[in-house]
Amino acid sequence: MTTTYKETFDRISLYFLAVIISPIPFGIFLALYSILFLQDSWGFGPTILVVALYSFPFFVFGAFPISLYIDFSTRTKNYLNRIKALLYAGFGGLAGLLGSIVLYDLFSIITMFVFGMVGGIIQFFILTLIKKVIK
Repeated sequence: MTTTYKETFDRISLYFLAVIISPIPFGIFLALYSILFLQDSWGFGPTILVVALYSFPFFVFGAFPISLYIDFSTRTKNYLNRIKALLYAGFGGLAGLLGSIVLYDLFSIITMFVFGMVGGIIQFFILTLIKKVIK
């Protein structure tokens, strides 16, 4: 029975580690976009920090349970990685639509939808990388 608890804890800890790491590459992506296309007056570092702080709740309350569902549900567990990446992007897009409510004056709804999709893909790649490195 203890191995079952240990296995469950190991799974959850891997996914939580991915949730902690994912806002940083997402912040880097959004900072690059903001500096290159919007000529933002902020520096690169503060933009990454602000984006990571604002996106962290979306990763914790959105990406964490959805990641667990996609990877451990009997329905979606055996899907190909391409299909899982599309699922992550789709759910990330929905989180981006929710994020457009928070950042309505900075970015348009379509832009936030695309950013959410990119965030979902980043979450998928970080999670896949962690699984390959640790296991």
